[in-house]
Amino acid sequence: MTSSIAGVLAVWLLAVVSPGPAFLVLSRMAAGRSRAAALGTALGIALGALLFAALTMWGLAVVVTRISWVGYALRIAGAAYLVYLGIALLRSHPGAQLDVAATGPGDAVHGLRTGLLTALTNPKAIAFFLSLFAVALPPDLTTGGKVFLLAAGFMIELGWYALVALALSTRRLRESYARMRTAIDRVLGSALIALGVRLGAQH
Repeated sequence: MTSSIAGVLAVWLLAVVSPGPAFLVLSRMAAGRSRAAALGTALGIALGALLFAALTMWGLAVVVTRISWVGYALRIAGAAYLVYLGIALLRSHPGAQLDVAATGPGDAVHGLRTGLLTALTNPKAIAFFLSLFAVALPPDLTTGGKVFLLAAGFMIELGWYALVALALSTRRLRESYARMRTAIDRVLGSALIALGVRLGAQH
């Protein structure tokens, strides 16, 4: 039983460290806004993943696969949100000066909201947990074991994204970002739009 849980967590970790929309959004928050915003984003992403994992573990996420329009609506919402974030980056004012030491009073809350929306509008997360738990989760896993698995998975998500937030929000990196802000925002914005269009075009 212990080895099965360890296997699930190992796959979960590999999925978390693989770059995706969450990583792009968090990177922009860390370099372009503040450390508080980045840490809030990390918490939001981890909470969204925890919710999807819990729903999947107790069989509620199967609704998405059984009711086609629910899955379709979630996919379109996710695509639209990624495109929205990408356009916002492309439209950011190139001449605006970035105060690398500034932290707004609502940065953490803004980051939390952004991270949570990024996680909850990612339908691939449901597909991931459905396949992972179906293949690797012991069918006789106790409630205590499930709670432990969810808590450990949450800590993996939060630990990794918090580490990324801290690493990318250092003063030196934020100063480098400030110098190349326009180019970086265009690259990140284009990447988010491309991911959104790709997600929306899937069948």
